Amino acid sequence: MKSGRLYSREDIELISESAIGKTINDFLNGELVSVEEGNKGSLGQLVEKYIFDIETNSDSAPDFLNAGIELKVTPYKKIKNGQLSAKERLVLNTIDYMNEYRNKFNSSHFWNKNNTIQILWYLWEPNKDRKDLKITHKMLFELAKSPDLNQIEKDWNLIIDKIKKGKAHELSEADTMYLGACTKGANSKSVRKQPFSNILAMQRAFCFKTSYMTQLVRKYIKSYKEVEKVLKGDDLSFETFVENVIKAHKGKTKKELMKEFGIQSNAKSINSLLISRMFNVKGKLRNTDEFQKANIIPKTIRIEENGNVIESMSLPAFKYDDVLKTPFEDSDLKELFETTKYMFFVFKKNDNDYVFKGIKLWNMPESIIESDLRKMYEDTRKIIRSGDIVKYVSEDGKRHTNFPGMSSSDICHVRPHARNAADTYPLPVTDKVTGLNDYTKHCFWINDDYLEEILKEFND
Repeated sequence: MKSGRLYSREDIELISESAIGKTINDFLNGELVSVEEGNKGSLGQLVEKYIFDIETNSDSAPDFLNAGIELKVTPYKKIKNGQLSAKERLVLNTIDYMNEYRNKFNSSHFWNKNNTIQILWYLWEPNKDRKDLKITHKMLFELAKSPDLNQIEKDWNLIIDKIKKGKAHELSEADTMYLGACTKGANSKSVRKQPFSNILAMQRAFCFKTSYMTQLVRKYIKSYKEVEKVLKGDDLSFETFVENVIKAHKGKTKKELMKEFGIQSNAKSINSLLISRMFNVKGKLRNTDEFQKANIIPKTIRIEENGNVIESMSLPAFKYDDVLKTPFEDSDLKELFETTKYMFFVFKKNDNDYVFKGIKLWNMPESIIESDLRKMYEDTRKIIRSGDIVKYVSEDGKRHTNFPGMSSSDICHVRPHARNAADTYPLPVTDKVTGLNDYTKHCFWINDDYLEEILKEFND
């Protein structure tokens, strides 16, 4: 056993401090080593070996045995306006479906492994050798002292409850708020047994979500601007607060809510203003501390008197080149639905007004992500790769594409999402029918019929 695993808390503190401002190359003493491309953990393994004298291991105990501390090396990046953001989730220990459910939170494998984590942050920069990326900050994360402990425990219990119900195969990172169950394996074929079902479940690990890590980065590395909180010092849980919002406003019309909150506007942002005021928030609800950390996106949905949702839900426009070069496993689309929870604010039409019917928290089931969503994405890639975007041009000059339409899936489709036909992105392959090298922006959409199915309880 390497001596590094026996370091005391004081040893770990001193060595961590000595690493600040340095790169992996600074510790190699001329030794030639490579960082495996695509292996997110390889840089962390070099830190363990060359800075802390720990050989790579799969031990269920924390990295530092005597101190009971786990070591994690994780990147952050600079984004617009000098803001900082976590580059990825912080992956913790693999979930042992067959045994973890037997434990309570404070005696779990998760707690034993991760209750105290020595975090080393390094600044990720594009087009730079990873061994030259600089370690800039350190933090001793102690879960027992975290203000988020109660929510993290609730998240752990939700994951364990799904396992107990024989639904490990239905786990999704978006099920929870801060602590997620992320996929861990080469691809969707990386599966393992679960205790209460014969269905094989994807291999998963506990993780702190990217959105949660971003807030931690901003608060600790001092690029943090104080943002509004939904929970303003109350002893309420997030779930209880949402329930109180529903009780206070359910059944009120849009006009009544506008009068209640003193809003006089016909702007498109009126719905955003209404839902913010329901939560007693001055700014955008999406920008509050709790919504950012949990990666919750609020959306208003209008249901007509006949029960129809008349608008599909659009996602950000995609770049054709990005889709072509990125397989589904690594795509922004998969990442979005694996990690995002939507909060639907439902308004149903009654006469000439819309009545607030309630709120639904929803995330896309893993089975849909791996079937309809995957197929739509891969079909889109094939069409872009082949140059067969345009199927034909009608007499009125309208272009009809081969992209998956609403008739191809009950869940999702592809169609334009641009200011006009001239609002384009470059094509990596020239379109065969039109000869165009750029094309009107398109995006992925969630079908209105699927939204109706998700929200059918509001039609009772």
